[in-house]
Amino acid sequence: MTRWRAWVLGMAMLLPGLPVAGHEYWIAPEAARLNPGDTLRARLFVGSDMVGQEFPWLKRSVTAAEIWSPSGAAPIAAREGDMPALTAEVTEYGLHRLTMHTTPNYVIFDDLAEFGRYLDYEGLDGVMAQHQARGLPDKLFGEAYIRNARALVQVGDVVPGQVDAPTGMPFELVARGNPYVPGQGSIEVGLTWQGVAQAGVQVAVFRLAPGATAPEGVTRELLRSDSQGLVRVSLAEPGQYMVSAVRIEPVEESAAVVWQSHWASLTFEIAR
Repeated sequence: MTRWRAWVLGMAMLLPGLPVAGHEYWIAPEAARLNPGDTLRARLFVGSDMVGQEFPWLKRSVTAAEIWSPSGAAPIAAREGDMPALTAEVTEYGLHRLTMHTTPNYVIFDDLAEFGRYLDYEGLDGVMAQHQARGLPDKLFGEAYIRNARALVQVGDVVPGQVDAPTGMPFELVARGNPYVPGQGSIEVGLTWQGVAQAGVQVAVFRLAPGATAPEGVTRELLRSDSQGLVRVSLAEPGQYMVSAVRIEPVEESAAVVWQSHWASLTFEIAR
């Protein structure tokens, strides 16, 4: 085993949750609607089609984790190994946002076929051609990946005019409204990178139907962001929703990790 491969493999073993074949990372609140004075509890999952492995709070994996109430943001207070990983008291009426921005994690691709399946699933067009044009290896090459997860929770009644808003993560999916407002047929969701709208990016919308079991009860719809970085997500059917997108960019200064990806997710729930 070469030195660089041993290093990447060692880094990949630090934390599980590989991005190969569409392994999303999301925040799953135990309840999407709460009352002031309740305790908000949310779990962290890595998986596919809304079937995931739950992960505890691990300090080394967290760049920032916050709860955003209508009056502002506060860091999540957690202890190593907590499950569920995110817990906070809610005292205000209105829309609350949970955010988790992770430190980099690592994966090794065995060959180009494995890499290609991942790129195809996530709609990362043109990356394979870039890989070959850069003269990169066709096997045993590494990728770093960073997660940017958000969840929306409604506390008490909906407050008129209150909407989701950016929370400053590098790669972010933000609703242009409040999905908990009753009677909406759809909602726009915007995708940004460093605050700039991202056009032409594949955005996947997963929905788990009420009372159903994943993955059988999950649908996956693929959209593309428009020139303003927006997609329109249908809310016609009830269930747990996860909106996700992936961005990938080259890494030039490393012989081991040659790509870095950023994963954005947004979760919320629509009642019957």
